[in-house]
Amino acid sequence: MVKEELIEYGLSNKEADIFLVALKLGEATANRIAEVAGLARSTTYDILDKLKSSGLISTYVSESKTHFIANNPEILITALDEKKKAIKEILPSLKDVYKKIEDKPYAEVFQGKIAIIKILDEILYNAKSLKIIGSIENALEKIDYHPDKFRMKRIERQIPIKQILEISKKSKQIKKNKYTQVRFLEQLKDAKECIFILEDYVYHIILQYEISAIKIKSKDHVKVMEIMFDELWQKANQR
Repeated sequence: MVKEELIEYGLSNKEADIFLVALKLGEATANRIAEVAGLARSTTYDILDKLKSSGLISTYVSESKTHFIANNPEILITALDEKKKAIKEILPSLKDVYKKIEDKPYAEVFQGKIAIIKILDEILYNAKSLKIIGSIENALEKIDYHPDKFRMKRIERQIPIKQILEISKKSKQIKKNKYTQVRFLEQLKDAKECIFILEDYVYHIILQYEISAIKIKSKDHVKVMEIMFDELWQKANQR
């Protein structure tokens, strides 16, 4: 149990073994520590040097022989505090690097109905607001996912939505409320793609052949798609 905790602390398996042997022996030569630990002498020397550099082991010379002494285990706390202090000092730089990676655009492709239904759940989880372009009839036929499920979850999470849909019986059944706005374009009747636009992502769901989706994380792409959406929103029919 003690060894496992030392490994959790950051020591390797052999480093933990050597440190525990040194603690038990009190003070000993490298040969004696290697013998008790069951390790090669060269390996033991290398590990003792590492432990000494970490402040866990001290040495003294007597009769031309180097003796090794395990330091008070409380040094582990001191060493951990020093590590935390060092991490805190470089944390702002690490965050800058992480932000650059986080902001880097990327795209993922998904295929199949099950993957698309999971995508719809993911959209609801990530969205603070939503803009959608597409044909609800084509989506229902291809995905076989009841829109009430999506709508109820969305309203429960208070996610406002703007939708530009085809003119159809299904689209006309959508009830407008403070979380739901909808406008219509005749040209979307045969649309084979639904586009979901949210804060940092655009999801293109392709409704032909094997149903698939392209998820794009890109603030620039979102910006362009929102410009296109807003232009279509102005032209769309409100009836």
